Amino acid sequence: MRVLDTSAILSGRWQGGTVATVPGVIDEFEEGGHSYRMLQYAREAGLAVMLPPDEALERVRDAARRTGDLAALSGTDVEVLALAASRDDAVMVTDDYAMQNVARELDVRYEPVVQEGIREQFTWRYRCRSCGRWADAGSEQCPVCGGPIRRVRWK
Repeated sequence: MRVLDTSAILSGRWQGGTVATVPGVIDEFEEGGHSYRMLQYAREAGLAVMLPPDEALERVRDAARRTGDLAALSGTDVEVLALAASRDDAVMVTDDYAMQNVARELDVRYEPVVQEGIREQFTWRYRCRSCGRWADAGSEQCPVCGGPIRRVRWK
């Protein structure tokens, strides 16, 4: 089964075999226009809409915390990852590097849509641009000096 994110549906490069996605991906499409027609085409081709199990959602969040990617993932991204992680036969289809990084952490198979895909897994940390202190993931301002926080590759 191929688990698709929005970019995979829009690309149309997922044809063949069983395909699925999560309700959050469906919600990202607005009626009318080219993108909605791509969604309709996917539905006609048998796109299944499935909810991931709660334990898979928690596993994905834990893995994303470990890699430092949690702040870069939307709720829908977490759901797509969780659906792929919950199935042994799943291959996640996405160009999102943060999703690919977490998929590697979870040993979930993935394939890129158009981009090359990540070559190695990274861990990210968050650091103040002004004073250099480390901050928690998701912080926008340094708790010490108020400077902006940026994501930094750790290893």
